[in-house]
Amino acid sequence: MKKHPISYVIKLCIITASLLCIADTCVALEIHPSGTLQVFTQWSTGSTLGFASPYAEEEINNDFRAAQYYRFQFDINPHEEVSGTALFEVDTYWGVDEGNGYGEFAGGQIGTDGANIQTTFMFIHVKPDQLPLDGRAGLISASLPNQIGGSIILDDNIAAVTLGYEFTDTINGTVIWGRPYTNSDPAFSNETMDIFAATFSYTPKDNIFTPYVAYTEFGKNVSGDPLGIAWVDGGNIGLWNGFSNFSGNPWAFWAGFSGRYHSPCNLIAKSDLMWGTLYGGNDAASRQGAVLLGELDWALNFMTIGILGWWGSGDSNNAYEDGAGRMPFITNQWGLTDFGYYKYAITTESALLIQDATGRWTLGLTVDDLAFTDDLSTSCKLLYMRGTNNTDAVKNNRFSPELLQGGYRNNWGTYLTTKDWLIEIDSETTFKVYEHLSLILRLGYIHIEVDPQVWGTSNTRDAYRAVLLWDYQF
Repeated sequence: MKKHPISYVIKLCIITASLLCIADTCVALEIHPSGTLQVFTQWSTGSTLGFASPYAEEEINNDFRAAQYYRFQFDINPHEEVSGTALFEVDTYWGVDEGNGYGEFAGGQIGTDGANIQTTFMFIHVKPDQLPLDGRAGLISASLPNQIGGSIILDDNIAAVTLGYEFTDTINGTVIWGRPYTNSDPAFSNETMDIFAATFSYTPKDNIFTPYVAYTEFGKNVSGDPLGIAWVDGGNIGLWNGFSNFSGNPWAFWAGFSGRYHSPCNLIAKSDLMWGTLYGGNDAASRQGAVLLGELDWALNFMTIGILGWWGSGDSNNAYEDGAGRMPFITNQWGLTDFGYYKYAITTESALLIQDATGRWTLGLTVDDLAFTDDLSTSCKLLYMRGTNNTDAVKNNRFSPELLQGGYRNNWGTYLTTKDWLIEIDSETTFKVYEHLSLILRLGYIHIEVDPQVWGTSNTRDAYRAVLLWDYQF
């Protein structure tokens, strides 16, 4: 894919400005370790809400498993102008070895000698004392501004360079260049993706107001051929819309606003407003839409209660010809709940039951940090959700019975029409055993109803989950 020269100029400017911040002094090496050790057991009904597919028999049976999730972080010279951070992760299912002794989840079988250490973060952090600059380069955690559950557009680990500048005590800006995908093999083409983003924050008192923009250009085969083929059964990338493959030189653009306002009487209002458009080389492969989120919390002495809701535009009846009406996104790591929505970790184990915030509207009630004692607290969420996608997007045979029976759409919740709805109930209770050790109980329930005249069947099932987790922070 031929890229515009301005993209290379932007990359060069960001990298050069970050490197110029590096101080020329050497200091003694200082390492600060920290981390999380979690061991849990889980019972669940599996990872689907749908019918009994012959290809998903294991997923519709009750499931009990045990696993552990470790994250080790090392901060090198954290109090100096130039520092480094490395974060390593080890995920292991007990009794399972899914990589012939190496790779993610390896080492759970008898012998426990798998090679499964993952590099999550590894970056240089530059913050000169005499300049209001803050730069990072390497494998970092990148997230667009957000207040409710994380960023719907981009909230993930990525190879990137960021450069922040503090104009005043209350005004700052940040620019980002990231490369989530590429293929170094010259035999393959159109498999590179670049992300550019800029944010501007104004933080008077306890309030936050942050507008932002983001842009990406990518090859039509950046995530396989077709792009995002895993979208149909709950994939992670939200650029391909499921109707047509990309062609030419695809690109996408987003603009958004994130804000938090503290009012009298301990009321806190939050909002995340965003719009995005994607050109996929042809109308059928394109998508354009918006997601609007809002939350109002009332902070009391012993708990915080709130109401939340969002609306995400959906597909029209001719979306398979004119392009999707759902907003595009880069990664699906939005973590509003621990069951249907989550930031990926094996301790949540929902396998993308509901997928993302696009193509639906939702109302919810929340109770956070309900304290029974100093050591015992709980949080609860209740969500009611209905689709905004036109029923004809399904009736036109775009999602055919053959596709459904093949087990590819093993989860009804990933695509809801205006006649489909669901409810989700989640709770998390935490008991502080010691200063750094907590015992956590997570419970989740999802009920879904789909219209048989739309899907040809209403053979759905409820999903349950219970997790008992030991959490050690150091």
